[in-house]
Amino acid sequence: MLDREDYAKRFDLLKLALKEIIRVIQEDGENLRNNELAEGSALPKNPELVDSLARYLENTCFFGELVLHFPDMAYRILKGVDGWRDLLIRALEYTRSFVSILDQKSLEMLGLLEQEIDEGKRTDSYVNPYRERANESSKSKETKKKKKANIKKGPQLSGGAKTEL
Repeated sequence: MLDREDYAKRFDLLKLALKEIIRVIQEDGENLRNNELAEGSALPKNPELVDSLARYLENTCFFGELVLHFPDMAYRILKGVDGWRDLLIRALEYTRSFVSILDQKSLEMLGLLEQEIDEGKRTDSYVNPYRERANESSKSKETKKKKKANIKKGPQLSGGAKTEL
């Protein structure tokens, strides 16, 4: 378990990172919408728009990495941020439309992020191993597996009454 100082440092750093990521996604998303850069369209000619698109895609992926790896801390931070879930679901959809730019690992991670933040799209097999509840349930399963039935050693009487003639 993380000690309190380490947890506090991680929490503060994650809080700072998530707030900055959300700010960048909001600003660059607005810039992309104002310039009518549609989902999945070709790269724009304007270098400012290319930078804005790159920041938007990178920050959406980075947000995903942070939420997937630190879900408990991230949700504690994000519950104080209004509209974060809707903003990120839109960012996910927009980001995933640029399949020609993103690599396969990023697309897989975005799919996992979608399941993490949108419970309606969660599959039955989805489990985030970084969640504390997931760790607790796997530990309890391990302890159950370790218990073995006690087998008595030595001679024993058999179960039923047998009569010999």
